[in-house]
Amino acid sequence: MKRRQLITALAAAATAVVLAPAAQAFPTGKLTIIVPYSPGSTDQLARTLAPELEKALGQSVVVETKPGAGGTVGGNFVAKSSKPDGHTMLVAVSSVQTVAPHQRELPYGFADLKPVARVTVGPNIMGARAGAPFNDLASLIAYAKANPGKVSFGSAGTGGATHLAGEAFAQAAGIKLNHIPFKGVTPAIAAAVGGNVDLVFGFASAIMPQVEGGKMVAIAQLGDKRVSGLPNLTTLKEGGIDLALPPNLGVWVPAGTPDDVVAELEGAFRAAASSDAFKAFTTKRRTEIDFLGAADFAKVLEQENVFFGKLLTSLGMAKK
Repeated sequence: MKRRQLITALAAAATAVVLAPAAQAFPTGKLTIIVPYSPGSTDQLARTLAPELEKALGQSVVVETKPGAGGTVGGNFVAKSSKPDGHTMLVAVSSVQTVAPHQRELPYGFADLKPVARVTVGPNIMGARAGAPFNDLASLIAYAKANPGKVSFGSAGTGGATHLAGEAFAQAAGIKLNHIPFKGVTPAIAAAVGGNVDLVFGFASAIMPQVEGGKMVAIAQLGDKRVSGLPNLTTLKEGGIDLALPPNLGVWVPAGTPDDVVAELEGAFRAAASSDAFKAFTTKRRTEIDFLGAADFAKVLEQENVFFGKLLTSLGMAKK
């Protein structure tokens, strides 16, 4: 009996050793990407990535939109209401983590979201109405310095990314601009086309068609380097303004997600971002693929978090 019990115990132990890795395998089922905005460009980007992620991870990937409060509804869902096992991810612009928590009390903070990867950068650009008394960065700054507060800029709303981009540019250039908020970038661009505001900040995909139609003038791009889709448009840094505000679009999971799971997701998104289907999508959308892994993206986000904390405080827009 003792020999039989010993054999049984050894067999059970061997089975446990074999089964243990399988029990810890990732992913174990369907994965969900949360996009914290209404259906649109980010939603379409995530849906373009999803089939490529399925190939890399061997599981179905679904995309759900959870819009509201500038992306913080979806951000909070992933940060606080999802299991930290890698099966629920956030695909969003980094302001959900680096801007919104500075502005108001939220159920989540900077540390509650763990970066997986940066996939693309905007680019954001600055466009002027046709017929404005300036047509490039140098003449804009000269005119604004000679006419403090006379140059107006439209944004997608007070406290949003396009508003902060305008305020950050004004500070860095040493000029004063007159901010006019709209309910979205599209009406702000329409106001510039109609001659009702002088400048607009926003994605190149929204502004460049108006430039190409002769209804607006491209002034500068806000990234730290020229993107391939806009090789002839200067950056702020090239124009002598020490500022770069590339809109980082990336992937996050809840903070408690294991590092090995993050590494698995990072590899899957790297493969998806290099696919022909995604390259075609980004080319059409004038978006630059600029992939960063988890560690490097985390460094970018930490710097961005500090920058926006200081900017919002200086503007009197930080939470008390």
